[in-house]
Amino acid sequence: MCVDVEDMIKELKALIEIPSIVGEEGELAKYLAEVLKNYGFTPELHRVEGDRYNVICRVRGDRPGRTLLLNGHLDTVPVASGWRTNPFKPKIEGDRLYGLGACDMKSGLVALLFGLKAFVDTFEDFAGEVIYSAVVDEEGFSKGAKALIREINADAAIIGEPYFAIERPAVIGATGKLLLEVKVVGKAAHAFRPWLGINAIEEASKIISKIADLEPIIDSRFGKIKPAVLKIEGGYERYNVTVPEECVFQVNRLTLPEETEEKVISWIKGIIESVDLKSKVEVKIRPPLYKGYVVKKDDPIVLAFRRAFIEEMNVAPKLSYYANITDANVITGEGGIPSIVFGPRGGNTHMANEYVELKTVEKAAKIYALTIKEFLALG
Repeated sequence: MCVDVEDMIKELKALIEIPSIVGEEGELAKYLAEVLKNYGFTPELHRVEGDRYNVICRVRGDRPGRTLLLNGHLDTVPVASGWRTNPFKPKIEGDRLYGLGACDMKSGLVALLFGLKAFVDTFEDFAGEVIYSAVVDEEGFSKGAKALIREINADAAIIGEPYFAIERPAVIGATGKLLLEVKVVGKAAHAFRPWLGINAIEEASKIISKIADLEPIIDSRFGKIKPAVLKIEGGYERYNVTVPEECVFQVNRLTLPEETEEKVISWIKGIIESVDLKSKVEVKIRPPLYKGYVVKKDDPIVLAFRRAFIEEMNVAPKLSYYANITDANVITGEGGIPSIVFGPRGGNTHMANEYVELKTVEKAAKIYALTIKEFLALG
């Protein structure tokens, strides 16, 4: 299938020139909707909150069949220090295009769009439906993906994150994540007579030390998993000589697909109970939380992608599981839509001088088009 590479790179540059730092995606969503209209599609803007919109575009065939979701995110992380070029003025050097979001994941958005366009231009008649979606807040709390799964149904999804299935395998499963908040309540006393109180910070430190000493979980699919304490608060805001009666800390805990929230709560409570404490301890789950998932290697979307990849690349794609979080945790983990995470290759994501390799943008678009063909043909 033919992909208009010149137009695709032009649109990629245009997307990079529009800042869309997480929370500020409105202008880019409106621009992308206009691009879709210019190519003959009928997109809709779905407000998530404020001036933040998901872009959703449905392309229906002439008869019933499977529905395939093509998904990417509009938002980027903030600008890191150390850029040697303007992050909003894309610059091409050899095969690399530099700019904020070039790899994560505006190249994925345009490759998905031009893959869809190549499919529609090639096949006037087809069974089923393709949904193109560009969502907000992937770099935040996945509010866009959560809104999306409330509004659409699909049999499978392709998510255009930068996993090119060569050096970095495409994703067919990922860990989930829980953020545990542990509140330790002691007893205040004058700091000159601390034995009269219960120091909540000292009590919390016992639990934190126990967590730090834990051996990592070793899973055959996801590798090494270890909890990490991310934040701690306790003691005075303005100086005083009082034994702190309260300390709160948060623990990041990656989860396996089969682990429930109840099981993880039981896990942290077991750690707390193993420590000699005089204080009272409360545990709560705080957002964000994500469900882990695994897609079977013989799932129709995996088989369709594999055939498409081999047709374009003449080698089989690498597939793997990751201790990582993307919107696939929402679309697949929560929404139950089997997915494969695959997109153009690049580097320096979430860092200065982010780039994408342009040849892989073209290859990804063609593989998306072929995957659509293969998946809808299976229905």
